[in-house]
Amino acid sequence: MPPDAVNLLARQGGPASLSERTLGKAREVLSGRKHAWRNALAFAGPAVVVSVAYIDPGNFATNIEAGARHGYALLWVALLASLMAMLFQALSAKLGIVTGHNLAELCRMHFSRGTVLGLWAVSEISAMATDLAEFVGAAIALALLMHLPLLVGMA
Repeated sequence: MPPDAVNLLARQGGPASLSERTLGKAREVLSGRKHAWRNALAFAGPAVVVSVAYIDPGNFATNIEAGARHGYALLWVALLASLMAMLFQALSAKLGIVTGHNLAELCRMHFSRGTVLGLWAVSEISAMATDLAEFVGAAIALALLMHLPLLVGMA
């Protein structure tokens, strides 16, 4: 966010979630007065959370299997998906900084109730599908390592 945007937020009172401390830290980072490694530490927490969610054991095993079967033929897919994920993360972060609301809150404010419920349903189904893949992957790992039945591994 450019420094003038931070000053504009401060003059307008900013979103309710931006405290004076947050605005002060934003001004310090944007002015370059702090050391580069300290600036990087401010972003380390969210980066760790995203990396844990993005590169989980099931995903890691799938990537190894795909690499063993197809070599570098599908590398463009990984590159494109990573670039799109970075774009969406950056846009969501900017939206949150400027408005003080997360993406779900803004959807609720700007879309009809039916559209919001549809978006919620798609998000929930996507989360369930991801969780199901994780549980099945863990059950298969337990079955291979401890000779447990799949249903026991899923419990």
